[in-house]
Parts: sequence; structure tokens; C-alpha cells
Amino acid sequence: MSGFSKPVQLKPGVGIADFHCGDKFVDNWVKKHSASARKRGSAVIYAVYYGDVVAGFYTLSAHSVTRADIDGGWFVRNAPQQVPAILLGMMGVDERFQGCGLGASLLRDAIQNALKVANLAGARALIVDPLSETAELFYEHFGFMRLSGTNRMALKLG
Repeated sequence: MSGFSKPVQLKPGVGIADFHCGDKFVDNWVKKHSASARKRGSAVIYAVYYGDVVAGFYTLSAHSVTRADIDGGWFVRNAPQQVPAILLGMMGVDERFQGCGLGASLLRDAIQNALKVANLAGARALIVDPLSETAELFYEHFGFMRLSGTNRMALKLG
């Protein structure tokens, strides 16, 4: 399906209307918190439109992970007590547009933006907290690895 816009940052206070991806946690966040997250500065929301409808979105936030919470490995090797990272907090594709490759496209854009931030301010990884086994397999396909001792996954930046 063509006709998708490039991902664009939503302005502070702008939420996502009529979005439904089928995951209750993500759908609840969209309805109740998306407008205030950007306004509060807790997340930047990037949305892809199909016409005037939000077909998919993702959020990025500055983040850190306490080194002691990870059971070793590349993520904590020679790292400070608070390991700088970028958090891919939320991502979803509206049910009407699932199966079109939009999720992969959104993730590629999120990775590119995380790399830009890492080059400007320093961040060791892009972190995700997969909500399901399906999500884990999706992220694993794109090179994310489990952070030892946690339910989190990370993609090395740089």
C-alpha cells in the first residue's frame, strides 16, 4: 500500500485520534497519554499518516539504565553507573494498515533518529520493552538483543 507520509514529529499537545492497533496497553496510552507526553517533554512522537489518518507511530525518549540492573555483557562493559540510552517507548500500526511493512519502516526511522541522537549526545543503545513474544521476535529480526537479567532488549548504537 503506498500513500504513506514520511514520519513527522507531532507538535507538543497534539495526540493521536482514532488510532487502534489492537494492543490494549498501546491503545490506552494513545488515548490517555499521547497528547500530554510530548507537551510534558517525556516523549517525542513520530507519526506516519495515510491521508489525514495516523497509520502508525513511535516514540523516542532520552533514557538511562542502571548498570547494576544488567547481568554483564556489551551493554555494561566499561560503562558509567547510569548507561545512556534512547528508549523506543511506544510503537504501533493501526489495524487498518497492519501487514503493509509499516512497522519495519517505523522501526528503521526510529533507529536512524536514535543514531543521530547518539552521535550528538552519546547513547550506547536503543532500548525496547517488548510487550509480547511476537514483539520480541520482531525486534530480534532487526538485531535487538536481550539485556541479560531483564525483559528488555537493546540495539547497539555505534
